[in-house]
Amino acid sequence: MAALLLGAVGLATGALRVSLTSRDWAVVVLLGIFGNTLFHSLLVLGVHRTSPGHAALLVALSPVLAALLARLFYGEPVGRRRVIGIALGFVGVALIVLRGTHSAASLLGDVLALGASLAWALYTVVGKPLLRRATPLAVTTWATILGALPLLPLGLPGLREVRWAALAPGQWFLLAYLSAGTIALGNLLWYVALARTATARVVGFSFLIPLLATTIAVLAGQETLSPGLVLGALAVLGGVALAHRA
Repeated sequence: MAALLLGAVGLATGALRVSLTSRDWAVVVLLGIFGNTLFHSLLVLGVHRTSPGHAALLVALSPVLAALLARLFYGEPVGRRRVIGIALGFVGVALIVLRGTHSAASLLGDVLALGASLAWALYTVVGKPLLRRATPLAVTTWATILGALPLLPLGLPGLREVRWAALAPGQWFLLAYLSAGTIALGNLLWYVALARTATARVVGFSFLIPLLATTIAVLAGQETLSPGLVLGALAVLGGVALAHRA
């Protein structure tokens, strides 16, 4: 749905008519795989197997991973404060994953959510240079379309089993919000921001995601606060904030 919406907007505005080299198109394919195929599939599978709070906190590690990848790919300096922040973030992840008694399914869900975090970090870092040669709308649209194609054979069997007529208005609203809001508009605004300012300034705002998601999960009764979860959350958020301020 997000791909169709972005495609319609791109056609109407002419944003899909871009002049890119074959190497640039290869990058767009990678962006589709990282930011859409892998990120969304790993995130959904991870949330299905672990708690919303766990998934949100692990995905919040993506700014830390993005800083490491920026150093690896582009040689961006990583100062002492940023190194401490990265280490603190990983300590937080360990507290979250290892706290209490975990079943195999819960541990698998945590690993899948961490994979989603890495996929989004790659989507952020790899896509940044391409935004100098193409508009955020063009890059976002083509990456969403190409990233959605591998998901079709996986998702179509399940779509046939959905009783669409029985869905409540609230469920239709959530479906529209997830497609038009979090994927189409969210991804577009992410690349608009990346095209205008430094990567570290953009990814630093991601630390708000686990704070809001965990709060909503607790209020909805889907997550129970525990000392390990609180310490892990503080460590992850503190590490991300410290790495951002470096």
